[in-house]
Amino acid sequence: CHRAQREDSSGDILESPSPSPDDSSSGPIAGRTLQKRTLPPWVADEIKDWGERLSLPEWDTDEKISLEEHDDGDDDFWYDSDNYRQNNGWKGSDLCHSASSPVRISHYAIKYIDSNGGVGTKLTGVAHFTPRAESHLGYCHGGSMTAAMDDVIGWTSFCVSGQCLPWSGFTAQVNVSLRRPIPVGSYLKIVGEISKTEGRKVWITSRLVCGNDDNLVYCTAEGLAI
Repeated sequence: CHRAQREDSSGDILESPSPSPDDSSSGPIAGRTLQKRTLPPWVADEIKDWGERLSLPEWDTDEKISLEEHDDGDDDFWYDSDNYRQNNGWKGSDLCHSASSPVRISHYAIKYIDSNGGVGTKLTGVAHFTPRAESHLGYCHGGSMTAAMDDVIGWTSFCVSGQCLPWSGFTAQVNVSLRRPIPVGSYLKIVGEISKTEGRKVWITSRLVCGNDDNLVYCTAEGLAI
């Protein structure tokens, strides 16, 4: 599995000067922040098979526009800060989707079995375990793995109807099995899949696996969302 080899890959945020009003490339954003990291090649290789990308304004819009996510072009990392969240009642950054998250989940894509969603609907993304998630020397806290499982279970359940309806329910139960320790700096594939529905209840299975080897499992979970 891929681990960050450079300090920049840890997800550290580097402040960048605000663009000049005369800068035609500045658009409506008055101040910007530069997020430098290099995603592993398997992301670009696999993402085309994951389905439709999810993009939400309440997440930090700090992902690269290009699907060539493994290159290190700094200009692709410009993003607006948390203005949307602040302007719409949120109190801070998203726990798992902010550029400063200890475990940062990005590039969620959804694949439906049919237009009605339901059982078999699968959500896939990238989970970056940064140094902020460290517990034992060189390894990430089990709580960061559990938080990642909670996140993918919740967002998978939001897609049960065949379209993504954010904040349409709550995670009620998460049973996590920690299979192996995650080294700091790891980029893993995170997957959630709907296994059963009953009225408003949605059951989801989820897992964290090596990006280029689904048989190398770091964590699994079963969850219930309502």
